[in-house]
Formats: sequence, structure tokens, C-alpha cells
Amino acid sequence: MSKERKSFSIDFTINRIKGKISPRKAGIFFLIILLFSHIPSRANSWIPTSTISTLIKSPGPNLLLTRRRIEEIKLAISRHNQIAISAYNELIEEANALLYTEPNPIKGEVRIPLFYSKKQHIQRMYSRQIGTDALSAYTLALAYAFSNNKIYADKSIEFLLAWIENCTRPVDGGDFWNIFTGEKKGDTPIVISYHFPKIIMAFDILQGLSAISKEDQKRFRDWLRPFVEYIRRYEPFIPNNHLSWKALFLLSAGRVLEDTGIFCEGLRDLKYALRVQIARDGSMPFELIRKDRASSYTLMNLEALVQGIWIAENHGVDNLRGISSIFRGNIELACKNFIDFLTDPANWHLRYRFIILSKEIRLPEHPSDWAWVFEIPLNWLQNKKELKKQMQDIINGRIYGKYPPRSYSMQFSTLIFRKF
Repeated sequence: MSKERKSFSIDFTINRIKGKISPRKAGIFFLIILLFSHIPSRANSWIPTSTISTLIKSPGPNLLLTRRRIEEIKLAISRHNQIAISAYNELIEEANALLYTEPNPIKGEVRIPLFYSKKQHIQRMYSRQIGTDALSAYTLALAYAFSNNKIYADKSIEFLLAWIENCTRPVDGGDFWNIFTGEKKGDTPIVISYHFPKIIMAFDILQGLSAISKEDQKRFRDWLRPFVEYIRRYEPFIPNNHLSWKALFLLSAGRVLEDTGIFCEGLRDLKYALRVQIARDGSMPFELIRKDRASSYTLMNLEALVQGIWIAENHGVDNLRGISSIFRGNIELACKNFIDFLTDPANWHLRYRFIILSKEIRLPEHPSDWAWVFEIPLNWLQNKKELKKQMQDIINGRIYGKYPPRSYSMQFSTLIFRKF
């Protein structure tokens, strides 16, 4: 057997499968190969636990926002940087509006049914309820961080305490027959994974800047622990974006609980996701098989991955961007692939049509609408001028504030990540 055949790798571009695999089979081909081939074990990946143990207890905030970044923004504003000033003014305007908004916590258990069921309206209602209050607490905490105005911190704490006092614990949201489909948990774990990171990030800011009392810090941590234990037990059937968001949740929770074990669990999940999700051409086949939602699910997964890498690097883990998947893909190639989608969605759709199996896919109204996801990777590309320019050209000076389209937890990303 030749050396070339021994080094065989799977390339899932449409040019390689066209004419060889029927459309229906192509849609599940990647899934079958991955589930029954050499999937790497999460337990085998090395993690610098001693470094994490030190940094996880360092003065915060240290999730997405850091003390250093707060000072950088204040300096940029003092130097009359117009992008920094505009982004800051938008944040304060949104925070001012929230001063007159009352929290709307779930009362009792968090029990969320499946989205793809007759209870979709209930799933939407609870998702919106959690997401709205989580974003409100986060927006107010950010406003306090950049302005030093305690009125924003107090209001953010009001949102946190409302959930502590009313929302009790997570429970499975599926119906009894979902046992037979492997979906007994319903959407409880994934909705928590999508939206709770914002709640945790708000607390990290408030705690890190000494704006919340020791008593309320303890109350928050005690309240959070049942949700953490629930998510730790959750294993996505397919290692798609659900795994990436689980990793982000555990990384965030491990930080504020100062629990190295929980943080490392999230890190193992993140490394595992980077090892199995990204194809050689940067595409994410587990998201491509979501038909017309292939593009938006690709964005959703990329959002979780880049945030997870950012948080891990803030805690001394510096080898994640270089991880190559079992199919020779990596996070940089994933970013390049998403640039291909934003710049030429028709060709991107054509390239993967035998996997997507849908005549239409979701599109942004303008390419820059979804380019907020590049605000983090742009910090990594000092030596990749061409790729950096492609991202900047798509963003085109746009400022991302409270409502970047289809974002779950990268609100105000211009203020938090962009270099000035």
C-alpha cells in the first residue's frame, strides 16, 4: 500500500462526493464515519491543571471581559477613539433603558420541552424568558464595568437575585415517550447552555469588581451548582454545537465557582469538539445536515468555539487554536469557511448541497450582520494578514452592540474584543 493511501484523510467537499454518493446517503455519511471510527477520547487530552488552578482564583473579571480590557477601553475613549465612544454610548443607552425594566424569572423548576414538538411555543417562551433576563443582567454589569456607576451594578444584581429567589432547579423537559428516542431531557440542557453563560458572565464582572456582597456571592454560587451538576450529566447524542455550548457553560461556571475540576471538564469537551467537528475544508458537517438551518447552526457552533477558546486562553491554556481535528480541520479553517459563506453564500450552498439537502438556506440580510463572530478571531491573526483583511472587509467598520443578529452571548463584542 502506498504512503499516500496510508495517510488517507476524509475530505467532505462536494467535489469529492459528487457523483459517487447519493444525496440521501451523503447527508449522513459523515455522521456514520465519525460515530463508528477512531473518535478520540476526551480523557486522553493533556490539561495544565496547575496553571488553571492558579488563574481560576485570580481577581476577575476573567471570562470574556477582563480588567485589562476595561482599562484599554477607558484609554481609547480618553483618546477620542470614535468607534470606542460609539460602542460605549450604545451600551450606556441600553443600560439606561433597563433601569426601568423589571426581572421576569421562571418561578419554580426549569422544565423545557423539545423545540421540534407540539410544545414548541412553550420552548420558545422559556428560552426567551431566560435569554432576555440573562442579557439584561449582563448589559447592566458591562455598563458598570466601563462607567463605574453603581446604579448599573445594583440593577444587574436585582436581576440575579430575582432568579436566585424564584428559579429552583433544572429538570428534564421531554415527555415519557421521548425515552425511546433518546430525548428524555427535552431542551432543558441546551437552553441552559445557550443562555446561562450570560448570567454567569454578569456575575463574574460584578464579583470581580467587588460590586456584589459576599453573602450574595455565596447565594449565587449555591443557586448555580444544581444547574452545573445537571449539565455535567448531559451528554449530547451527536457532538455538534450542543457539545460546544456545554463546554462554554462549564468553563464559565468553573471560573465563578473556582472549581478547577468543572473548568477542566469544559476544557475537555471543548478540545473534543475541536477534534471531531471540523472537516478538512473548515466546514462543520454536523451543522450542515441541519438542512435550511445549516448556515445559522454553523454560526452558532463557531460562536461557542471561539468564546470557549478565549476563556481557556485567559486561564493559561494556549494550545487550542493549533488543534487539528481527526479530519485535518482547525478553528482557523472554520473561520475561513464561514468567510466563504458570507462572501458567496450561493456557491457555499452549492458546494455542500448533497449534505444540506435543502433548496434554501438561511442568509443574513447583509454579510456584516453575522460577522460579529470574527471579533474574537481577529485578535489571533497578527501573522495572517490576508485572512484578517477578509474579516475586516466583511465587518466594514460596523459596531456590534446589544443585538447582533443570531448571537447568543457575544453582545457588545466590538467593545469587548476589538483592538483600538
